[in-house]
Amino acid sequence: MYMMILDVPSITHNELVRRGFDSDYVKSTMPMFMRRGLVRQLAEGVWEAIPPNIALPAFAARLEEYASTIRSSTPALTRTYSRREGPKPDPSGYERLNSLDEIALATQRLLSSAGRNVHGLRNGSPYTRYLLGLPTDFHATALRNDQGEQVVGRVTLDTELLNDPGINEVLAARASTGEEHRFAASLPFSALVSERMAVIDIDGPGGVAMGLVIESSYAAAAVRRVAESAWRAASPWQVGSNRPPTVDARDHRILQLLAAGATDSTIARQLNISQRTVERRVRAVMDRLGADTRFQAGVLAGKAGLI
Repeated sequence: MYMMILDVPSITHNELVRRGFDSDYVKSTMPMFMRRGLVRQLAEGVWEAIPPNIALPAFAARLEEYASTIRSSTPALTRTYSRREGPKPDPSGYERLNSLDEIALATQRLLSSAGRNVHGLRNGSPYTRYLLGLPTDFHATALRNDQGEQVVGRVTLDTELLNDPGINEVLAARASTGEEHRFAASLPFSALVSERMAVIDIDGPGGVAMGLVIESSYAAAAVRRVAESAWRAASPWQVGSNRPPTVDARDHRILQLLAAGATDSTIARQLNISQRTVERRVRAVMDRLGADTRFQAGVLAGKAGLI
């Protein structure tokens, strides 16, 4: 109907009915079009379209503002939902999670009860992929507990995530909230852990999201030690870093990726250069450092303060 209105200088209720639209549908739809700023009323039962180059951007801006408001309200509303009947931990201290929604709710419950810091592991699990697909303003929103205090994350990510086309934008947004990141190869699972609770998520059979809530303080502490150990062994990472110590910017990025365990194809995609160029530069860097293997090159570069 909107396309039909755009096609004529003005249109009446009767004309829309003659063109096949139900009278009650016209009566309910035209007020909605007016509220959205798409048409204006010229007289009773007569309307004209507002130019789309004016109406549609304005309408889209209102929708974006509305969506942003909803997203920013989600953590508080989720906390309210989670508290509606009080916490009901499984008597054993463990609870299986069977969907993305259940993992998301458990994660929010963990953040609500967390102190000022959490540790995380992120491999290519379904929930991680879900997070990477969320809008940038979601990632740029600081995490807060139910006291309103900011919760800062220290997260180790699997190098396979460097292949995600949006990873740099996501990490830049999350870093703006104070979250820290490092990379390591072959992380076995994804997890978020606080002082008393852990949420683990994995890639289940057939790619189905599965997870586990741990509310046993001893078991949660064990998961935290795993996350802290992974962090210590991982390579620091700065998105878009162009720090030039004693190697040029490109070789510095190559060294970062080497230390994180990235493959030549991953490095090529990250730096937007050919794989052959990567292979040549990796060999040059290894020769310069006196390294026999790629891993040794990363270690030597770290000791030399090059990454």
